[in-house]
Parts: sequence; C-alpha cells; structure tokens
Amino acid sequence: MILFLHHFYQFQFFMNMASEELSNTFAKFQKGDEEAFSFFYRFFINDMYAYGRSLGGEDDCVMDAIQDVFLKIFFNKPRFKSVAHFKFFLLKSLKNKLYDFFKHKPYSNTINIHDNAYNFSIKTTILDEIIEDEDRAIVQRRVEKLLNSLSPLQKEVVYLRYIQELEYAQISEIMEKNETSIRKLVSQAINKIRKENTTAPSLIFIALIFSQL
Repeated sequence: MILFLHHFYQFQFFMNMASEELSNTFAKFQKGDEEAFSFFYRFFINDMYAYGRSLGGEDDCVMDAIQDVFLKIFFNKPRFKSVAHFKFFLLKSLKNKLYDFFKHKPYSNTINIHDNAYNFSIKTTILDEIIEDEDRAIVQRRVEKLLNSLSPLQKEVVYLRYIQELEYAQISEIMEKNETSIRKLVSQAINKIRKENTTAPSLIFIALIFSQL
C-alpha cells in the first residue's frame, strides 16, 4: 500500500486561516503574484503527491507530473473561480499528466489509470490524537477489513468526495464517469462500510482510512 502524506493537519491549517487572508492570497495568485503561487504550491503538493502515488506512480513520476502541472499554470496563468476550483483543476491535471507518463515511460506497473482494472492503493494509519496506543492494533485491523471490502474505484471516489471534498460533478470529470455512476459508487462504498462496521459512525472510519501521519 502507498504512503500518503498527512492531510488532516494541512486541512486544519487551511481552515484556521482567516477567510479574508485566504481571499487576498488567492486574489494575488490570480494576478500572477509569485509568493502567492508558492504558497498554493506548498499547500497543495501533499494532496497531489498522495493522490498520484495512490494511482500507482512511483515517487519520481509523481513529482515530475506535479512540477509539470504547476509549470503549465505558471506560464499559462489560467483563471480559477475559487480555491476549491483550483484544487479540482490540480487533481484532474495530475491524473491526466500521469496517464500521459504511463503511456510513454516505465514509471509504474499500472496498466492504465483510466481503466477500471487499476488499483487505487492506500496505506492505513491512525491519528494519534484519536486512537490510544493500546487500541491502535485493534482499530488498524478493523480499518484494513473495511479497505478490503472496497473496490479500487470505490476507494478513489470516497477519497475524492470525503477527503478532498470535491463535488460529484468534479469527481465525474476526474474519473471520466457520469455523475449517476459516481453517486452509485459512493453509495455502494458507504453501504459496505456500514455493513462491515457497526460500532462507529461511517464517516469517522472514512476519516481514519484516509488520514495520514
């Protein structure tokens, strides 16, 4: 399974920023400010790296793809409606860039990341702030069982919906499936999690599955 970089603390930092400060930084970014560009690069690189590795790319491949995506933004300066729209653009662009790499370079064993056969791979970790040491092994086994009950596509759609907090329409575009299919995948995944886990709210276990140390 692939090691994700920590998303939880990054999200907390992002949420703790004053709304006005974030808006000002994004406005500067839209105007081509290099410091603002660097800020968003530092903020989003962990999410991008985690997503790229989960799709099967090796470290060098993922980092090359991330650099290419940001260089394209730096030189082309596309316009974004919001920070959330920017994040969606980054994840979608990264997946497309990795697809191009996989077609031409032996970076990964993944056959085709646009094919249902690819393996969306994650590593389970437990947040120290939530789980006591003596309970960690028990919870770890339960989380592993939940993971094994989900298909690769279900893992990806739940990750994009509940951790990256993308809209269904955005996930549909990234995964190249219609919105109805995406909603069905989410529903199936949640039902499987609920079926396997009867002691804790499903969304808590989703957070545990995808949270990284």
